[in-house]
Amino acid sequence: MELMLPSRFYLALLMLLLTCACIQIPELGPGASPDAGSVDARPVLLNWTSPAANSITNGTLRIQVEVTGPEPDRVELLVDGAAVETLESPYALDWETWRFAEGAHVLVVRALRNEQVFLSAERNVVVDRTLPRQIGQTPVNGASEVPIQTPIQVTFSESLNPATVNGQSVQLMTDTGPLAAEVLLSADGRTLTLSPASPLPVNARVRVVMANTVVDLAGNRLEALSQDWAWFVPAYLQWGEPQFVGRFEESSIGDTSLRVGMDALPIVGWAQDGSVHVKRWNGEGWEYLGGPMKSGATPAAWGNSLQVNADGRPMVAWLEYSSVLSQSQVHVRGWNGSAWAPMGTVMTTSLAQSGIPWMGFTSRAQALPVVAWHEENASQAQVVFRQWDGSNWVAKAAPLPMKRGATINYLGFDLDASERPVVSFRQFESSTGDVGRVMQWNGTSWTEISTGLGLLPVTRVMGRDGSVLVGGTALVNGAWTGLVRKWDGGAWVTVGEPLAGIAGGTSRTVDAIAQDSQGALIVLVTEAPSATQTGSRIGQTRRWTGTQWESLGEVLKPGPGKVLWGLPDFALAGDDEPLVSWNEKVDPAETYMSAIHVYRLNH
Repeated sequence: MELMLPSRFYLALLMLLLTCACIQIPELGPGASPDAGSVDARPVLLNWTSPAANSITNGTLRIQVEVTGPEPDRVELLVDGAAVETLESPYALDWETWRFAEGAHVLVVRALRNEQVFLSAERNVVVDRTLPRQIGQTPVNGASEVPIQTPIQVTFSESLNPATVNGQSVQLMTDTGPLAAEVLLSADGRTLTLSPASPLPVNARVRVVMANTVVDLAGNRLEALSQDWAWFVPAYLQWGEPQFVGRFEESSIGDTSLRVGMDALPIVGWAQDGSVHVKRWNGEGWEYLGGPMKSGATPAAWGNSLQVNADGRPMVAWLEYSSVLSQSQVHVRGWNGSAWAPMGTVMTTSLAQSGIPWMGFTSRAQALPVVAWHEENASQAQVVFRQWDGSNWVAKAAPLPMKRGATINYLGFDLDASERPVVSFRQFESSTGDVGRVMQWNGTSWTEISTGLGLLPVTRVMGRDGSVLVGGTALVNGAWTGLVRKWDGGAWVTVGEPLAGIAGGTSRTVDAIAQDSQGALIVLVTEAPSATQTGSRIGQTRRWTGTQWESLGEVLKPGPGKVLWGLPDFALAGDDEPLVSWNEKVDPAETYMSAIHVYRLNH
């Protein structure tokens, strides 16, 4: 017999069984696998492995991400929001950036799974295929007037990779080899500075050489033209621009005249195109003093000589020939602060029907200026002296007789400690050749002190001890060399040894001589560069120490494609720095294309 239980019983039993047999199902972590048939709602996590944040590239860039969580259906690289590549497991690829424009791009990796989208963090990348180039240089490439102390610095169009900039990849060089220098790259990587361990050599081409291992942050090598830049460091620097008037192509200039004013700044004069020109350095450039000078529209001025009076104001003397009067004339003017004022009346020759081949002008700080000129006619020749007494030109000494018909060169004079003229010159005759002569006015007559001179004079100066010092050239051991000799009142004695050659040239001589503030002699020694370059000169200043001639700086040379010619002038600035004015011509030296250059030591 079948026992029938009520339905209430079955329901209670079922509830009891469910309560006793409850199953605990654990949560699934990101790496766990759900049971078959269930839906996996875990996120797909994307973490960048490469590239690094804020990367810069110029070519192929490695893209790689680490994927965790459920396996995605597809992984894509998005560039600026657009899908460009698919990443296959292990989710890496080499992204060819050449297909994309230069500049900043935003990279994102996107994973797709079961219609769900998962994104990585953004990664900024710059594509840069432009070669870095120099956009600023000190000194500029090709500069020829570079001071020794000029900073050496270059700025680039973009930052360089500092790991590639060092003393091996960037070098300071001359034609003879490398120069020790510290290489410094600025914090932003755009400015490179080289600090030489010692002053730059002069009369040398200096350059900075950068290896092709120097690259920017993207790995781009320097632009080819930016890997090398060079400049020239001369022994002397030009004081301002070369001086001439009109067109340089038609500029023909003779000798130059140089003095230093009471303000220790130079004044330079020259004759050109029939007029005399004087300019003064104003601290920033050369300025005209009063403009070109001559006595009228027709006469042509030539020759010039500058002096500075006791008040520190410049004076200038020059020669003219008046065709109307058929006479040579000497003109002298003084600067009154605003214009050139004539100093007395025009002076002319004492000898009838004579010409003036030479004129000189000198002044001691404590003395009134003196003008002298060489005049000659068919039967007589002499040197005449006139001194300014404040209103007129009066005789300073009796005329110095000169030998008629002889060739007179390098004629010049100065005033001794007693303010009496001392004259030196070379006298050439076919029967005797060149002879050096020195004449001294003793107050009543001229005395010759040439015996034992032993050189051919070019220049002279009066010593503070009353001595006469003459510089020039002498034949020593079969070669012409520079020499300075001193008249001590009874004999000529050599000041030190003959001045050695400058740079292996020929025809050496002392072209200028002066005394510094301490009374030491400073000379300008010159020579022809070689036996085949006699149309040009090079020079060097030297100081007498009391025991030897020491060089002040290196050799003064003409600029590239130029020659120095004619007789230079020489003066000392307020700090006893030597200044030189010299006429520089285009090489080969033609009639035209010349200019006056004022030089100072490059130190």
